[in-house]
Amino acid sequence: MEKTLTTAPATFADEAPRRPESGAEAVQSVLVHLATSPLDPVARQWVAAALDSDEALAAAVRGEDIRPPAFDTGTDVSGAKPWSTAEVQAQRVYISRITVQGFRGIGRPAVLEFDPGPGLTVIVGRNGSGKSSFAEAAEAALTGRNLRWDGMPAAWRDGWRNLHFDEPTEVTVDLQRPGEAAPTRVTRTWAGDSARSARGEVVHPSGEVAPLRALGWGADLVRYRPFLSYDELGRAVTGRAAELYDTLTALLGLTDLAEAEKRLAKACDKLAKQQERPGRDLAYLVDQLRASADPRAQRAVDLLTADSIDLDRLAAIAADDGPANPGQQVVLRRLRRLSVPERSLLTDVVNELRGAAMELAMAAGTKGDRARGVVELLRQALEHHQRHPAETDCPTCGAGGALGPQWEERAAAEIAALSPMAASASAAYERADNARDQARFLVAPMPSWLPADSELGQVWAQWEAGAAITDLSELADHIDTVGRRLRSTAIAARKAASARLDDPTDGWVGLAEQLSAWVDDARASLRAREILQPAGQALRWLTGLAKEVRNERLRPLAAQAEHVWHRLRQERHIDLEALRLVGRGAQRRVAVDVAVDGVENDGNAPGLLSQGEFQALALSICLPRTLVPGNPFGFLLLDDPVQAMDTETVEGLSAVLAEVGRHRQIVVFTHDTRLPDALRRLGLPAVIRAINRDATSNVWVSDSGR
Repeated sequence: MEKTLTTAPATFADEAPRRPESGAEAVQSVLVHLATSPLDPVARQWVAAALDSDEALAAAVRGEDIRPPAFDTGTDVSGAKPWSTAEVQAQRVYISRITVQGFRGIGRPAVLEFDPGPGLTVIVGRNGSGKSSFAEAAEAALTGRNLRWDGMPAAWRDGWRNLHFDEPTEVTVDLQRPGEAAPTRVTRTWAGDSARSARGEVVHPSGEVAPLRALGWGADLVRYRPFLSYDELGRAVTGRAAELYDTLTALLGLTDLAEAEKRLAKACDKLAKQQERPGRDLAYLVDQLRASADPRAQRAVDLLTADSIDLDRLAAIAADDGPANPGQQVVLRRLRRLSVPERSLLTDVVNELRGAAMELAMAAGTKGDRARGVVELLRQALEHHQRHPAETDCPTCGAGGALGPQWEERAAAEIAALSPMAASASAAYERADNARDQARFLVAPMPSWLPADSELGQVWAQWEAGAAITDLSELADHIDTVGRRLRSTAIAARKAASARLDDPTDGWVGLAEQLSAWVDDARASLRAREILQPAGQALRWLTGLAKEVRNERLRPLAAQAEHVWHRLRQERHIDLEALRLVGRGAQRRVAVDVAVDGVENDGNAPGLLSQGEFQALALSICLPRTLVPGNPFGFLLLDDPVQAMDTETVEGLSAVLAEVGRHRQIVVFTHDTRLPDALRRLGLPAVIRAINRDATSNVWVSDSGR
């Protein structure tokens, strides 16, 4: 097993900083290695095309020459050029102040102030005190969103406004660069109730006002992400395997290289399938030809079963399809023009039905579902009363005088109150109705001219029976299974009708078409075999070199992750052995190798850890991201990182945070007093503040010592 980590580093080093790793440098490095590689010239062109673009790779498939992009052989591509510490520090921004009003748990304006530079600050407050509101407000101000809320329903995502504050929601974050007299002030204001109503601006130290996009931090906020919540920590290890892979790949400047490798692998896979297709289809074609009494079919069989297949002679046989001889039967003519549902349409309708069924099942029985039912009932009652205003007795229970102006007002008020709660369920029911309508439109009745006792007629009878199915899942299964049979049967019937109408040889035209298509595939297979050899050689070379580049760039980050884990694990006998970027495409993931009591477990750490150990492992992976060279954000906001950790792990975390705080500005929001207690007990440098909130969302912060 390959090991990328051996011993834990003594500390987080911030000396000899390096420029940020970039995708261009990774590609440049590959091109330099390519120039001196033992690959043959054609394989080199394949690598160059993969590094260039999809268009260049398509040109390589066509056999066109690809000129590698120009590169400077004097450039240091073994690693990024060093910067001085002062130069790096001048590039970073630190938070000096967060001002929040009307945002989530904070009503009147509340302020958090910080020393704009490296250091550890811990904000302690009970649940509901407003601490997470500060963290999420800063994230929303800089990014326009909250990652923690993205997966929530719209009502949750848009619930920014504090109910105790009538003024517009506003968040201001002051960001300070060393050497600048004034901060860069980022402000975002929500005029409406929706997050999409936000407007923002940035005031530069010079006083110039500009839109937020002028900061140019969009890509960096994704790549370096100076915010980390408890939910994100959980997803870092247990979420989709590709998410963490993509995060680290972008962080290390390897996205372009990963895309090139994926691009080349996809091209090779397509060529391999193209090469194999004629051999896979040959037996079926021979069986079809042997079943024909046409002498041309027998000659084709003899050629196809020979030791060496003469494609030119086969093409000549396929081209001899005989004279046209149209038939006169009405059914055959209509069959030849018969249209059948496209496979893509069937798939879309099936997917929509199943998605609507799942959404409907999730809505069933919820408060929103009940609210929807009440709203629908009241609306129908109102419509009935509006059509028959003279009737005041309830049509359902018979209560006399139940319907009238006062009832109308109460019903309208009830509808207005319940409609927001019913929105999600209503959308699910509306989606279900639309999906059902699409399916019923697709399930057309059998044409009157089609013989019911024919094979197609029997399948069509099963098909149109689906119009009576109301259950979405059953309807989806019906369209998926019977629809495929209908399509294949209809296509076969259409081909048979065409052959009987147009081909006097009773089926040879269809066989000739199949034979011609097979000859085309065989010629394409020969071409694919010819070009696959250098393409495969290029892929093996690029994959090997990409692995080396990934390991090289990942090594410092992995070493810091191991160092964090070493401090957090305390007395546990679980060692973080390696952190590896493995696979590509849909199979890409970050493999985490651990050893438990000296027994190695490669790439399967989650199956061995408790919830607290999960949290510690996620911190071990995510926290070093803050220290990546070139990160323009000198700060990291951590929201509730202590959850599920035991006391020993919290002590280890306090030491790690204090250590990272020597190089970066770390702000931790927590309700758990064990973290500040550990910092005080261990004598670690930290500013500890208490946050409080009263019943009307007034929030204030007080110092709790160091």
